Amino acid sequence: MDKNALKIEIIQKIIACDDEDLLGEIEILFKNLKLGASEPGESYKVEGQKSLLSKEQLEEIERRNKAYLEGSLETESLETFNKIIFEKYGV
Repeated sequence: MDKNALKIEIIQKIIACDDEDLLGEIEILFKNLKLGASEPGESYKVEGQKSLLSKEQLEEIERRNKAYLEGSLETESLETFNKIIFEKYGV
């Protein structure tokens, strides 16, 4: 599904929703966002959303992402990861 189709699907679900609690949660998600429109082919940055992560945590994520993209981060396959989680936690 492309990005625009996903947006339309989400909008349709919001319009059809009668659950006030769920709509309230959706409102909270978007409350701190400064949303703007963009033309096809243009990109824009969503501003105003405050992260729940600390500056140090965000820096660590960036460091690990960079290492992953460079190929210098050791990773496990999803099958291996699932096996480890199942053995450790039983899920």
